[in-house]
Amino acid sequence: MTLDTPTLFTCIMIAEFAGSVILFLFYMFWPGRSVACSRSLALWSAGMFLAACGTVLLAFRGTIPDLFSIVAANFLVILGTGLRRSGFAVFLGRSGHVWVFATIAFAWLVLCQFPEFQDNFLTRVNYVQSVLILSGLWVVWMAFFENREKLYSARMLGMTTLVETAGFMWFTFHQNILLFPSFQSTFTEGFMSTYLITVLFSIIMTIVLPASMVIERSLHGFREQALQDDLTALPNRRAFLNDAEDWIASNSSPKGIYSLILFDMDQFKSVNERFGQAMGDALLQLFARILKDTLVENAISGRIGGAGFAVFLPEGNKELAHLTAQRICRRFGLECQEASGGRLMVTASVGLVSASVSTPLERAMEAAEGGLHRAKKQGRAQIVTMDLAPNGRLIKDAKRTGFSVLRKKAA
Repeated sequence: MTLDTPTLFTCIMIAEFAGSVILFLFYMFWPGRSVACSRSLALWSAGMFLAACGTVLLAFRGTIPDLFSIVAANFLVILGTGLRRSGFAVFLGRSGHVWVFATIAFAWLVLCQFPEFQDNFLTRVNYVQSVLILSGLWVVWMAFFENREKLYSARMLGMTTLVETAGFMWFTFHQNILLFPSFQSTFTEGFMSTYLITVLFSIIMTIVLPASMVIERSLHGFREQALQDDLTALPNRRAFLNDAEDWIASNSSPKGIYSLILFDMDQFKSVNERFGQAMGDALLQLFARILKDTLVENAISGRIGGAGFAVFLPEGNKELAHLTAQRICRRFGLECQEASGGRLMVTASVGLVSASVSTPLERAMEAAEGGLHRAKKQGRAQIVTMDLAPNGRLIKDAKRTGFSVLRKKAA
């Protein structure tokens, strides 16, 4: 098959119509998609359909009236391309600015009422191609600088759009240099084939990539759910340990330190038995909220099972960790009392350890768990601090410390 201009136009039309149908079916039947994904797919599908209709009319340039092959065709191409660009913006959580592209498309209709504009092929080319180039650069910017989830498929779309935009620039450059009198006169030129091949490639990729972005986001969401505690929305044990290990691995300074704090609510089982599971769930959610409100920005927290929570303080020394544990426990006790009108007092026991970055996290966890066990054994509502040498050997367990939930100023 010869890749001449008519053949390439036919391939582009087929690809656009097929892409519109495929994305519409994906929109209809992909389970669990978000509102943003649904709107994005709908805009992509509609945009490809309109662009396909415009391409059909462009292909009949010279055989049907200019009202259809010039005015209506480019109106549909501008609007369809704008909807595709808007679909990507909506997917990323930004405004689609559909009204901007609609305004530009209708401005085209208005300008075509003036013979000076409609009869000048170069002016028409510059208008349409400028819209396509600028909207393409907008997509490239969003793909690389507004892609907060760092989706690979979104970056691939940015690269594809960059190639497509380069094709538009290629066509515009040749037209402005060679000054062809009409669209049909460019059909036999080599640059026209290069231009159409670039457009065909981008269309094929933009059939695959919008669906890929939706799938990748869904998989990303599944991974997040697998690493998040459903009740408290905190990282679960696996995620907490992974984040803490990552920080230790990235901080190899011999003077680097960290602190690990383990909390466990006292007599949590009896609270569940007396007041019901709903009350127990509320306490867990309260403790999680206090962690989020109290901890410094770079702290890592998580629910590690049952009524147990953990806090990792990068560069946190023993004094900071102890103060942090006291504030959290006191605030938790006070808010439990206030919420229950004084009928419910719940405390927490704490095991705390500070260590150098050369100490494996697993060893620090063992030491903190030992401190937590001692706090429970010594009467609960205690903070027991364990000291580790750089080689991970236990030096001593510091004097246990209690705390009063009645000291509101300390919370």
